Amino acid sequence: MKKILLAGTVLAASLVFAGCTQNNQTPEQKKNSESAPNQQDVNQSSGSAYTIGNGDLVFFWGAGCPHCENVEKFLSDSSGLEEKIKLKKIEVFNDVAGQKIFLEKVKECNLKTAGVPILYKDGKCTQGDAPIIEELKKSL
Repeated sequence: MKKILLAGTVLAASLVFAGCTQNNQTPEQKKNSESAPNQQDVNQSSGSAYTIGNGDLVFFWGAGCPHCENVEKFLSDSSGLEEKIKLKKIEVFNDVAGQKIFLEKVKECNLKTAGVPILYKDGKCTQGDAPIIEELKKSL
């Protein structure tokens, strides 16, 4: 029994996010995310988004996360940047495979706690909307 309880505690602790979590949405955000098209379908290429190679730039985000939306707005305002840098996007709130990859990369970056948004490249994680935007500006 203690082993089961301990395993559950470890799993729950590994899913604690310091940034956005799905449960911290305002009622308006929940309503908008429910009526909006699935961002995962819009923003993530199928199959190849889950293959992260050396030099790949990956944006981990969560549906309804306002910090993630700030990065998305920057990307949409920076015409052609996303295609230029070949950014891969992986949603982590609703996509179990995305969550698994996110947790692997958080561990690889030696982060004790992590939340979305995170920008990952070659074992380095940049966390938070403002630091990510500053990092992306270097690619302009």
